Amino acid sequence: MLLLLLAGACAAPDAELHLAPFFSRHTVPGYDHAEAFGGILRHGERAGERTWALSPLIWRRQQDDGRVEADFLYPLGRYEHDPDRPRTYARLFPFFWREAETRPDGVEDVDWSVLTPFFWGGSSSDGKENYFAFFPLFGKLKDFLTYDEVNFVLWPFYLDNQKDRRKSTHILWPFFGWVEGSEQGWHVFPLYGRAEVAGKYRRSWLLWPLIHWSENQLDKPHPEHGWLVVPLAGRIRQDDYVATTVLWPIFGWAQRPSTGYRSWQVWPILKFEEGGRQSDRRLGRVFPFWLHYENQDTEYTSFLWPIFWKREDRFGGMQKRSFYAMPFYWASKTRRDRQADEASARLWPLARNWESQDGREDWASLAPGFDPILNSEALSRNLGFLFEIWAGRSDGLSGPKERRFFLNLFHQSESGGHRRWSIPVLGGQWTEPDGTTHTSLLLGLLRFRSGPDGGLEPPAFPGPGWPDLHKLPIPQAELGPAPQSP
Repeated sequence: MLLLLLAGACAAPDAELHLAPFFSRHTVPGYDHAEAFGGILRHGERAGERTWALSPLIWRRQQDDGRVEADFLYPLGRYEHDPDRPRTYARLFPFFWREAETRPDGVEDVDWSVLTPFFWGGSSSDGKENYFAFFPLFGKLKDFLTYDEVNFVLWPFYLDNQKDRRKSTHILWPFFGWVEGSEQGWHVFPLYGRAEVAGKYRRSWLLWPLIHWSENQLDKPHPEHGWLVVPLAGRIRQDDYVATTVLWPIFGWAQRPSTGYRSWQVWPILKFEEGGRQSDRRLGRVFPFWLHYENQDTEYTSFLWPIFWKREDRFGGMQKRSFYAMPFYWASKTRRDRQADEASARLWPLARNWESQDGREDWASLAPGFDPILNSEALSRNLGFLFEIWAGRSDGLSGPKERRFFLNLFHQSESGGHRRWSIPVLGGQWTEPDGTTHTSLLLGLLRFRSGPDGGLEPPAFPGPGWPDLHKLPIPQAELGPAPQSP
């Protein structure tokens, strides 16, 4: 009889449960989240995306448009798939990486590496991008660094690279080399070297890096002529522009009377620059106490460089204002003509916040990520369950919104007029769009509701036992785009 009574008091199989850190499941319209063992195992659906994770082994997200991204063995592994391009990328550093993409011209291109940097290879459907390299013994590389093609044998004994119509060849790099094609030249490092592009420039050096001389912009009405003897002196002259340095790079001054441009410096302490064709351009520096720069697109000021920064950028219809107190605090606000305003702030390593005027947001307490060295979003989704004391996310003014405390010991979700919060064992509340409130206490053994039909509700052990709502629709126009990290 006791077993029958207990069975009758149990929550339905798909009901909301909250037994964190062991297991919990929460739902509101357009939102379904389940996790176990303090967030190590997670599964979720919201706003056009589905995620699951077994942290820190793997995290995966798939969106309704077919895009897939995943982290595995974070931070070593990464996978991305975009069916619209189409493009697929995978890596497990340093063991391998592979990227396959169909270019706009229809050619399928594949690049890969195994045991980076030793084995490299690639192919394309038109045969123009086929290559293989076993570093440092021999190989051919395509589109490597800034070059179209790189070939080597017993590097650094022999190396050549090509870019556009220019080919550079090296023997015992960097000591002996010559250039042919669109550029002509040769060098015996560090004794002497020269390079020339007919009608463009002629450059030479002697006892590198001590002596340099050059002629640039030979196709212009007034070519540039310059020389430098390190560290004694140097000069550049072009029409009425003259720049001089003494004890390079310490003392320097330059002017162009026709445009009003003038500058001078005592490196690295003092530098002042103004005038020129961009009449609004200004630069001033008293290192490390003060630095100021401005032109028509950007203005920034730094005090006690590189600690304090105030910056404003203007591009078309976008305006961004930022303030930094490196490395502990930085904040920015972006305004756009046709999109919602955005604001972000970070108090490292204690908190981060990103929010948009249309109600999207993503924030957390304890945020040891340090972009771009350690991406904060990737760190949060893979290891955030270990250190994020308080975190939240919203997909828009009427889209799913969630709040959670460490190990999910408190959870709140809101969407489509429904609002739910709960604490393990103790209980929680569910408020419906019409104002009806459902209360669940003591593992769901005591439940009641308010409103005209108020009163006791059947027990739903282990509680809170509220019904699954995640399949209820949300008007797509209210959702807006998914939130992005700052």
